[in-house]
Amino acid sequence: MTDQNDISAPSVDAIRARQRSRARIMAVLLGVFVVLVFAISIVKIQIAHHG
Repeated sequence: MTDQNDISAPSVDAIRARQRSRARIMAVLLGVFVVLVFAISIVKIQIAHHG
């Protein structure tokens, strides 16, 4: 097993940067999913109301 002290500071910074990048991508994808579900719900309600 590797010790936490075996990893140099620059590589830790690079790992953290990749994690932040992935977190931002996941946040954007989650936001798009929420908007999509909301839009589909609104359309279904309107169809049921007029149909």
